[in-house]
Amino acid sequence: MPVRLPYTHSGRIDVILAAMRHRLSLLNLVPALAVLTALALPAPSNSQEVQRIAAIVNDEVISAYDLESRMRLVLFSTRLPNTPEVRRRILQQVLRSLIDEKLQLQEARRRNISVSRRDLSRATESIERQNGIPRGKMDEFLDRNGVPKDAMSEQMRATIAWSKLLGRRIRPRITIGEDEIDEVLERIKTRQGQTEYRIAEIALSVDSPDEEARVRSTAERITDQIRKGANFAAIARQFSESPTAAVGGDLGWIHEAELDPSLSKAVPNLRRGEMSPPIKTVSGYRIVTLLDSRKIAVGESTPETVDLRQIFLPVSEGSGGAAVASQIDLARTLSGTAENCSDFEGLAKEVGSPRPPSLGKFEVANLSPTIRGVVQDVPAGKVSAPVQLPDGVLVLMVCNRAGGGTTIKLPPREDVADQLLRNRLSLMARRYLRDLRLSAVIDIRI
Repeated sequence: MPVRLPYTHSGRIDVILAAMRHRLSLLNLVPALAVLTALALPAPSNSQEVQRIAAIVNDEVISAYDLESRMRLVLFSTRLPNTPEVRRRILQQVLRSLIDEKLQLQEARRRNISVSRRDLSRATESIERQNGIPRGKMDEFLDRNGVPKDAMSEQMRATIAWSKLLGRRIRPRITIGEDEIDEVLERIKTRQGQTEYRIAEIALSVDSPDEEARVRSTAERITDQIRKGANFAAIARQFSESPTAAVGGDLGWIHEAELDPSLSKAVPNLRRGEMSPPIKTVSGYRIVTLLDSRKIAVGESTPETVDLRQIFLPVSEGSGGAAVASQIDLARTLSGTAENCSDFEGLAKEVGSPRPPSLGKFEVANLSPTIRGVVQDVPAGKVSAPVQLPDGVLVLMVCNRAGGGTTIKLPPREDVADQLLRNRLSLMARRYLRDLRLSAVIDIRI
């Protein structure tokens, strides 16, 4: 089976690896239990057909019965029509999945990693709990829908073994530095207001040139079946060779500048819910669907506030211009004397300002037009020019200025670290499986 690392949006990677051991829920591959109907797949015609060899992987056999059982599981979970034509089209891809699972189990055994009955039991209980099936009734449910229970348990066994292997051998080699997190956050800041896309993929790899035509044909057939109504996420879970297969191919949110070059032209032209044709990539073919799009790191404006202090120099009613000019001169002298808010409050007491020196904090937008015009451009720690009022002269000091800018919404550092870790783990896991394929002796008999 392809590497199947979950690609969730939050949570530690250790939890992800644990969840991977239980992720193989054939019930999760369809939207609702109500749509699941029994499949009347024809049984193999005789015992000789059952025992026929479909493939040999490093001296271990995949029988025709194994292939038929998995075919039933795939048809059931993806809701593909059970017709001879569909069976013919998906046969090679189903067989490749079985071969990958065999390689994963062989490597796990070589590394002394085993899957216990308890592992399988816990996985089954999790599936039952998530899908509202009475505890212990999984076998009955599978039997009622024409799916051999061995098909599901063997796929679960391979998934659990592979996740344990990755957790033991690959995960400890990966470290994410603080500088890497800083780089991602800085990149998000510079891309404020740009577009990011949430896409899902089905990835099919081409390991050698002679596989090119076959893989391209498989990709075209899968695209055709999805356009005819097959479930994209279910198809991805069964056939995609990307680590995102475990979550229905969901790649999460990707910035437009970080799209793979092979996808950068196709994705921006897709409408929400629309699927691309097969896209040739360096490693094979990909089919993508656009789940959603949005503007990233859009800032939120915060109200600008100022903390004000005042000195009021009164002018008696009827006083001439000389009295007003005298108070303005005094105000200018005071403005040049105060170095901080504490000094300013002391000066207010010295000159006998009749108003309390502390005005408090205000949103600039809520100040009177006259006062707003005076303090609008006064930096924190500075004094305004004198303001002539009907009954005196006012001088204001801006003790503090806050807000007024745009706050960029950035993801938590922990989420960024998890994303980087998942990406690196996924890449290394894919290479691991590719190397196992290249070094294996595989004899396909059908």
